[in-house]
Amino acid sequence: MHEPLYGRHNQGMSSLRHEIACSAAQLIAEEGFDYQSAKRKAYERLTGGLGGRIAAGDLPSNQEIEEAVREHLAIYAGDEQRAHYKAMLKAALQLMHRLRTFQPVLMGALANGTATAFSAIHLGCRAESAKELAIDFLNDGITVEATELANPLGQGVVEGLVLQWQGQPVVITTLPRGGLPKRMASLNLQELTQQLQDGGLA
Repeated sequence: MHEPLYGRHNQGMSSLRHEIACSAAQLIAEEGFDYQSAKRKAYERLTGGLGGRIAAGDLPSNQEIEEAVREHLAIYAGDEQRAHYKAMLKAALQLMHRLRTFQPVLMGALANGTATAFSAIHLGCRAESAKELAIDFLNDGITVEATELANPLGQGVVEGLVLQWQGQPVVITTLPRGGLPKRMASLNLQELTQQLQDGGLA
């Protein structure tokens, strides 16, 4: 296991918050933990705690965790992991082309640069219901599973689909028509195409 203490210390975080962020990033990148579980496990690992009450100020924000994951990947990601990342981007691009009538956007870890070997391709598609999307896949013999997902635009849940595409796990969230909040990291078809071209991957 790598020491979870990266180069520069974020001046906006306490030493403990910084160490928790780095340790949590390691758990996310190498063991597939989700953010909340990684924070708690990192806290327990660094303080010897047994899962009792944790002061909110001791835990890094999700944004701080994201930055720590990016740093971890930049330092420790090997050739195999980089190749997997490129394969996921290319598969996402082809799937977005297929779904272009639904104005797809790439969301989640693949869009914000924190994708690991445990990540899925996460798309948002403008559709009245998941059934509308499912019919498109089922007509071509592609098996999909209906599910409910956290609403990325607010509270509650929305309809979604889970499937496999070119050997990659895919999660599709239905979105209402219109734009997405600027705070949400996402890439539309044109932006993803440009990113791949800039990186020499297209």
